[in-house]
Amino acid sequence: MADALFEGRLIRLRAFEPGDAAVVESYLNHPALQGRRYIPWSFSDTLPLSGSQVADIIQKWGATEKGLALAVAQKAGGQVVGHAECDWDWDPHNPTVSVVIDPARQRQGHGGEALALLLRYLFGFTPAHSVSCWIADWNREGRRLAAQHGFHDAGRLRRAGLWHGAPFDLVVMDLLRREWQAAPCEGGASHAP
Repeated sequence: MADALFEGRLIRLRAFEPGDAAVVESYLNHPALQGRRYIPWSFSDTLPLSGSQVADIIQKWGATEKGLALAVAQKAGGQVVGHAECDWDWDPHNPTVSVVIDPARQRQGHGGEALALLLRYLFGFTPAHSVSCWIADWNREGRRLAAQHGFHDAGRLRRAGLWHGAPFDLVVMDLLRREWQAAPCEGGASHAP
């Protein structure tokens, strides 16, 4: 059951393994992910990461008690192409989610499928009644992916940071359980039981 829960048509979400560090280091250091790596707060989201820092990140992901951080692996071949997280540190009824895909593997359906699997888990097996994500306003791709999965703008933190010397807003997007249940899934049926 657990395997099927975290398995889609293209990818499966799994725990990180020791051999994943080199791949994770490679995609986290890709310039296109600067500012949107969604890694633990104690690490820079913009500076280059060393191999030992990436090993520490993977260790922190594995030690997460109020959430989960999983590798996004292709079903064919098992190659890690990103990571997916949910965090309910503040409130298990309103977790946050994030999905990061290697820029070389983006726009192939991996991110959308990873997000759909996280939502299926959160709304099907946890007390979550609302799931949110926090996305910089300049990250149009991330906001578009969230919107494609039913997320709506719920608010924003104005001038939350600087991006290339200019202030940016942090957009809060959310999806309610009832909205997810009413939305059609593959095959046209709704997610509701």
